[in-house]
Amino acid sequence: MSSRATAASAKEGIHCDDTSWVLTTLPIQAAFILTLSGVLAWLAWIRTTYAYPVRSRRVIAAYLCAVGFQLIHMSEEYVGGFPHEIVELFSSPRDWSERSFLLTFVFGFGALWVLAAAGSLYQIRVANFMLWFYALGAGVINAVSHFVFPVLKGGYFPGLYTAAGHLVLSVLLIVFLIQEWRRERALTEQAS
Repeated sequence: MSSRATAASAKEGIHCDDTSWVLTTLPIQAAFILTLSGVLAWLAWIRTTYAYPVRSRRVIAAYLCAVGFQLIHMSEEYVGGFPHEIVELFSSPRDWSERSFLLTFVFGFGALWVLAAAGSLYQIRVANFMLWFYALGAGVINAVSHFVFPVLKGGYFPGLYTAAGHLVLSVLLIVFLIQEWRRERALTEQAS
C-alpha cells in the first residue's frame, strides 16, 4: 500500500470517529452542519491542497484574520445564548449547555484552528484540510445558516450581527486557497 493510500485510510478513520462523536453528542442541526462541512472540506482538500499544500503567507494571514473574526462571532453566539436558542428553535431532544459549546467550539476548535495555521506554515497536509474545513464549515455554511435561523425564528438569532463579516472573510479565504492551488499546480507542471 502506498504512503498516500495509507495516509488517506488513516484520515478516513479519524474522520469517521469525529463524525460518530458529532452525531451522538451535539444537537442534530449542529451535527448536520459539522458533518456536511467535513465532507465538503474533504472533497475540496483532496482535489486541491492535498497534492499542493499552501505555501503563501497571504493565505495563512487571511485564514488567521477569519479565525480572529470567528472568535468575535462566537462571542456574540455565547452572549446571545446560542446553544439554548438552537435547541429551542429546532425542538432538539438533545440539550446543549454553554459549557459544552465553549469547550467544543471556542476552546477545542479554536486550538485546532491555531494549530492548522502553524501546520500550514510547514506545508503539513492535514493542516490544509483544516483550512478548508474552517473556510467551508465554520465560515460559509455557518454564516449562511445564521441568515436562515432568524427567518425560521421570526427575529434575532445569536450570531446574526457578525455573520456577514464572517461570510466575507471565509469567501476571501476560499478564493486565496484556490488561487494558491492553481499557482502551485502550474509551478509543479512547469518543473516536470
